[in-house]
Formats: sequence, structure tokens, C-alpha cells
Amino acid sequence: MGVIAVILLAGLLGPLLATWRRLPLPIVIGEIVGGILVGPQVLGLVDPNDQIVRLLHDTGFALLMFTVGLHLRLHDPALRRALPRASLACAVTAVFAFPIAWILAELTNVQNVGAIAVVLATSSAAIALPVLSDSTGKDLPPQLAGLAAWIVVADVVTIVALPLVTAQSSVWTVLFASLAVTIIALLALVLLRFMAKSRLYLRVAQLSKEKGWGLEMRIALILLFALAWVGPQLGTSMLVAGFAAGLAVSAFGVSSRLTTQLVGIGEGFLIPAFFVVLGTELDPAGLFEVDSLILLAGLVAGTIIVHLVGGTAAGYRPAYGLIASAQMGVPLALVTLGRGEGWFAGGEASAFVAAAMISVGISAIGARRVGKSLQLRLGVPQDLKPVE
Repeated sequence: MGVIAVILLAGLLGPLLATWRRLPLPIVIGEIVGGILVGPQVLGLVDPNDQIVRLLHDTGFALLMFTVGLHLRLHDPALRRALPRASLACAVTAVFAFPIAWILAELTNVQNVGAIAVVLATSSAAIALPVLSDSTGKDLPPQLAGLAAWIVVADVVTIVALPLVTAQSSVWTVLFASLAVTIIALLALVLLRFMAKSRLYLRVAQLSKEKGWGLEMRIALILLFALAWVGPQLGTSMLVAGFAAGLAVSAFGVSSRLTTQLVGIGEGFLIPAFFVVLGTELDPAGLFEVDSLILLAGLVAGTIIVHLVGGTAAGYRPAYGLIASAQMGVPLALVTLGRGEGWFAGGEASAFVAAAMISVGISAIGARRVGKSLQLRLGVPQDLKPVE
């Protein structure tokens, strides 16, 4: 139990750095740095190969991908109307990502061009949309539905593509396994909707609300961990399983009560534990090797370039491209898969994680520009914060 306490204590570095007034950092940065400090590279308090530590890592990773799926409101009519323009931006982004990925593969030890291209082209709805909401007000303004659609489409497509480009077995095996997991998630959604209409469920749900049983959260976690077990058995990763479970629960309907419960168990325990354990696996010294520095610079510059080009081709403002360049789930999933399969060295993994961290800051810069512009158009004085 002591190792769990150490991991949670290291995770507190995230909130501490995030409240630093001079340079507030995304909470994930502090959590990963905390993992580096308690890991084998510094203090040696946490062994990333320990069975309990691996369990925390895998559980947190599954829940992270679950929350990514949970954030995507694919049933939103505004998002559906913006799909053609968003799809064009994603397509152009992907086309320009491949030549940059090829150059990086030639200059570094990472030879998987497809994996690099997927990371360059991805976006993170779980990161970008909250950052955008913080800059513009409590809710995402309807004027930004097109940008939200671009981010969502890029997020979904790259999450689906990542297991295919990193497949160690047949691509068809991974494709059919991912499809099977998606079908199981859809069947679970149909079952949940049918069950939600029964008198027994309504009665138990009401008692759960009155007595604090957490029925919705229990059902969501059962679905998540069942798919996280089935996915690898069929030949795909927990990335697809967790994401599919999140989408299913999102489509079923996410109440504020369920969101609060999941935030409690996720953001308060398992997801920070995942980031801390991820930090224990990184080699910070390896980041300063020539190959790692080239990879880091190429990932940061390439991500900005492809999103600016893709956004411009679809008629989006340059600031939108900066916002859409936010990454987190896909590069961290790539690092997790690469470390698990043994084809990532510490310096290369550190470069992908560092690039993802930098992308969050770039996204925040774009969001501030959009927020100020929107306030001016709506006639909101710049010295006043949006009313919440």
C-alpha cells in the first residue's frame, strides 16, 4: 500500500504547479514530473514493473481513454452540420503529416512513419475543448461549433488509426478486433437504453440517487473494464476498448451526477496515478540526446504546421489551428503501446510526452486569442471575465 501512497503524493505536484501564478502549467505536466522524481531515474521509490504499479497504470489508462470518449458529444446537431468542413481540415492535415513524419523517421530512430503521422495529425477534445471553454466562458459558444467538430473528428479518427499503424500482428486482425469491440459497445448501449425503461431500473436508480449507491457509475465502470478485458483478448488495445466504452456511455446520456462521480474516481485517483507511473518509465536524460531533441522539435513544429495548413484549407482562422493542435491521449497511448512492446527507448518516449505537453500550451495561446476576439465581437469589455 505504501507505493500507492507515494504515487498519489507525487501526483499532488500537478495541482501545485497548476496554481503557480507566474507560469500556471497543465496539471498533467506536474503529475508526470512527479513520476520522474519518484521513479528509478531519481529517487527510486516506485518500480514501474511492480505488479500493483502496472495495475494502476493499465486501469488509469483505460479510464483516461474512457473520459476522452465521454467528452465527445457525437449526437450534437451543431457538430454534425460542421462535419464536411471539419473532415476537409482533417484530410488536409493528414496529407501534410505524412511527409513530415517520413522526414522525422529518416532523422531519428523512430521508424514507424504511420505512428508519427497519426500523432502529428491528432487533436485532443479532452484537452482543447475545456481550454477553449475556459477562455470564452462556461459553455462553448455556438460560433465555435465548427472548430469543435474539427477537434472531435481528428480525435476519433486518430484514436481509431493508432492501433492499426502500430499493429504487431496482422492489420486485419486488429481492425476486426476493434470493430468487434465497437459492436459490443453498441450492443451494450442498446441494452442500457432498453434497461433504463424498465420499472425495476427506474426504482433502483431512484433509490441509488437517494441513498448514494452510485448505480450509474457502477454500470459505466463495469462496461469499461469488461471491454478493457475483452479488447486485448480479441487482439486490440485498451485504447479502443476504453474509448468505445466512453462513447457508449456518452450516447446513453451522461448526467451531472455521473460526471461528478467519474471525475472523483478518475481525476482524484486513477488518471493521476497513470500519469505518475508513466513518468516513472521516462528517461529525462535521454531527452537531451540528439535524436530525441530532433524528434521533439520536429513533433512540435510539425504539429503546428499541419494544423495551420489544414485549418487554412478548410477556411478556419490560424488561431483555430493552434487550438486544434492540442495533443494528449494519442501520443500517450503511443508511448504506452511502444513501451509495452519494447520498441521505444526512454529518450524517444520522453520526446513524445514532452511534445504533447508543449502542444497544450500552444493550444492555450490560440484559445486566448479566440476568446479575446469573441469578447470584442460580442461587446464584452476585455477587463471583464465572461459571466458564469
